[in-house]
Amino acid sequence: MAALFIQLYRDEPLLQLPFRVLTSLMDIDEQLTHWRSSHALMVQPMLGSKIGTGGSSGYDYLESSLSGKRLFADLFDLSTYLIPRSQLPALSASLIWNLGFNQDCH
Repeated sequence: MAALFIQLYRDEPLLQLPFRVLTSLMDIDEQLTHWRSSHALMVQPMLGSKIGTGGSSGYDYLESSLSGKRLFADLFDLSTYLIPRSQLPALSASLIWNLGFNQDCH
């Protein structure tokens, strides 16, 4: 729920860094998936259906590890719940103030 709030209101000053963190986590997940795919394609001609170096079933194991094995699948599913920015409910003034970089000097 917090990630969805961050995604929807990412332009608020205090949510810009958390949004970048979420984006970075998704980028890491994407790169790991790409690496797994490249690794499986590299291993296939070498091992075929032989047992892998770690005792796994080799290429078949690597290929099965590709489907649906995202680390942060929930972050990728957030887009299911996004609504057009024009339809976002306005935040209350006090919440906007709390999401800003404000100082209360006494």
